Amino acid sequence: MTLLGSNHTYSGRYNRRLVFDLIRSGKGVSRRDLGDATGLKPQTMSNICKDLIDRSLVEETIRLDGARGAPQKELRIRTDAGSCLGVHIDRDGLLGIVCDLSGHELGRERASASLEDPKDTIRAIADMTRRLQFAAPDLPAWGLGVAMPTLQEAEFEHPVGPPGWNAWNRLPVAEAIEEACGLPAIIENDATAAAIAELRAGRAVGLSHYVHIFVGHGLGAGIINDGMPLQGFWSNAGEIGLLTWPSELGGEVAQQTPFSMDELAAMLGRESRDIATPGQLEGLYRQRDSVLMRWLDLNAKRLRLLVSLLENILDPQTVVVGGHFPAVLIDSLIDRAYPLLPSVSARGHRDVPRLCAGALGPDAAAVGAAMLPVIAHGSPDFRRLSFMRGRSQTIDFERRFDRVAGAPADDET
Repeated sequence: MTLLGSNHTYSGRYNRRLVFDLIRSGKGVSRRDLGDATGLKPQTMSNICKDLIDRSLVEETIRLDGARGAPQKELRIRTDAGSCLGVHIDRDGLLGIVCDLSGHELGRERASASLEDPKDTIRAIADMTRRLQFAAPDLPAWGLGVAMPTLQEAEFEHPVGPPGWNAWNRLPVAEAIEEACGLPAIIENDATAAAIAELRAGRAVGLSHYVHIFVGHGLGAGIINDGMPLQGFWSNAGEIGLLTWPSELGGEVAQQTPFSMDELAAMLGRESRDIATPGQLEGLYRQRDSVLMRWLDLNAKRLRLLVSLLENILDPQTVVVGGHFPAVLIDSLIDRAYPLLPSVSARGHRDVPRLCAGALGPDAAAVGAAMLPVIAHGSPDFRRLSFMRGRSQTIDFERRFDRVAGAPADDET
């Protein structure tokens, strides 16, 4: 845990991030509402708002709603103040997205890349980044978020990394991407990136504690705790693909990750790339293919157990399932998992179901990656991101991500 002092300069930067984040999260908020939410004095709030307006990060408009009395002034984020880029690196290729500061998508790109050659992949990311910036030529880029499988940064007693990623072991990915793209970069686990996306723009909007189960070529969980990712001491929280399952849930195919596209492909006797082709799995589901039905039944049992474990350990508001599989398969998997096992989440009055499907589908990891730069620059809790992932040297994060708070002074202690 990092403990920070509260000297005046640090408090000022924190408060600017706090106010900016509240404005960005809303659709229009008054200074009085901001004061009520933060407890800041009116003069302090006025100074912060003036600073954000003067730097063209925020704009103040008048709400015309027909009510009597003085017009209500509202603060909104200036969407033209910048853009954020996100790239998801996956075995099937690259998906890149650029959005404005409100999260509105401005453009997207897809590209193939060879995972066996990280340098080739990084060159492809640099080319993609340039094309994405052309989609928002007048908006300064605040940074690049990258979502990818992780667990390649340390020596483990047993092999734990996803198959096909050996060439990435202990590679300082963030530093290599920053050098190639010329933008500050943040590397995040793809399950956590997807969880951030669903929290800010998908099924989990309005929640503060939830778990996102990400199923694809591997299996992982993004854990949101008090509105931000739970990283763990080694930044490996949520690696549920490494769980040991009871023998009755071991599956028909050895050496394949449960829930994964690879496991299903092996059961079908096909290649993962083949069944990932759009329409393939939907067609098998319409036919009620017997192998696919067995896979769904097996993983529904696994999901039932997994949800019970996550609920009793983490006490989330809900568990969301998303990833690379078509929506019809995820919906079927969830339906077959009910009724769920008893847990602390089995309570009479709930606003959301215990288990539900994500809203953003296979794009969630890339969308979440694009949200990382604005969180890094504008959230008061930015230190809860995994800034050191993919780095060999410590950096000053406050200077690298200072568009909202401003950089600390050289002599500041």
